[in-house]
Amino acid sequence: MWIAVMLLVAVSCGLKEIGGQVPDVYDDVWQGPGTDIKPGGEGQMKRSVWYVTGFDYPVGYDWMSDPEAGSVRCSLVVYANAVPMLKVPVGREYQISDDPDMHRMIGGDLYTDYSTDSLTVIKKNGRHLFSYPGREMIVSMHVDSTGVYTLGQARNGSGLTYRRDGELLYSHVWGHVLGQLTSSGRSFAFAENVYGMDKRIERYYFYDDGEIMQVGVRDDVTRIWDVCQCDGKIHYLASLTGIDYPVHVSDEGMRVLEFPSKSTFRSCAFLRGSDDVVIEGVYLNFAGMMTTRLWRNGVLELTCPAGMTLWAPCIEQGVSGILVEQATGGQKIYRSGEIYSLPAGYTVMGAAPLAMVNGILHVGMTSVDGGSPAVWQDGEIKGLGFNGYIASISVWNP
Repeated sequence: MWIAVMLLVAVSCGLKEIGGQVPDVYDDVWQGPGTDIKPGGEGQMKRSVWYVTGFDYPVGYDWMSDPEAGSVRCSLVVYANAVPMLKVPVGREYQISDDPDMHRMIGGDLYTDYSTDSLTVIKKNGRHLFSYPGREMIVSMHVDSTGVYTLGQARNGSGLTYRRDGELLYSHVWGHVLGQLTSSGRSFAFAENVYGMDKRIERYYFYDDGEIMQVGVRDDVTRIWDVCQCDGKIHYLASLTGIDYPVHVSDEGMRVLEFPSKSTFRSCAFLRGSDDVVIEGVYLNFAGMMTTRLWRNGVLELTCPAGMTLWAPCIEQGVSGILVEQATGGQKIYRSGEIYSLPAGYTVMGAAPLAMVNGILHVGMTSVDGGSPAVWQDGEIKGLGFNGYIASISVWNP
């Protein structure tokens, strides 16, 4: 399974270069020609920029077995359209994490978050942007001309915060986040735990630019799986008394999510990143093999092959993603109904390893036999010259 792969290569960047002292270059951030690449064009000539982020280790270092875990130097690197753009030193002294979930590209800039023993630190392109007291995990981030908006969850699991440039706009000590910030950066869904005499009750809310609305749910709801807002309307996924499978409830009514006969439902959630309402459902088939289904705007769009789940789904211009075979952990590329084998010697890992760019699917692939990472582009392969793994691929549209 991909999870096993990630655990195998959960390497730790540390304090010293192999066999010597830290070179001066690591005292600063390196910027390359990729910084000049921007999206542009009009009409059919519009062209987006795609970004690869990855972790680069010293030449010759076996980062997969990681014999010097916790001490070897590494860097967070960024490529724009496969052109080197940025190299940022990683480690505690630089307040940059080697966790692939703790950085993201937004508008052509690299934003990172890091937690010390007492602070949360946000950096832009390796430079300090702001920090604030407390150890928070950044769940979602939005950047526009008014500031950097962050949706955070306390690392001890208790409470949520919503901030602009580190300044607290809203917090809830008993709340936990559902999903991510909306495209405006001003709204999000959350739940709170209410404890009665003999049980815990969850209530569900939507924060919208300073206003809080409680999500009204049916009396027969036994569990809410997810809440989102689309076109200004609240949607939620729920399990109901007397119905085997979950339902999708909105202003337009209620629709039962259908699964194959003799299957056992496991979980469901909304997939963010599209103007459509896209739902992912996971179930066990009659043979006990975990499988994924996707619905778009109420229509079944994908049923994965038996025993395969869809990881890292991209829901723009159809559905794409990585099919993971549950029995073996084997991976295949799924692209709008077509299934492709990964080139020999590669695997896919990271936090968000694929994106649709100018109508071409880009998949970040990491070598398992000591080679450089590469990007699969609808069957074409473009190598990247660093020693490590690809953490994410994203796109900046004009």
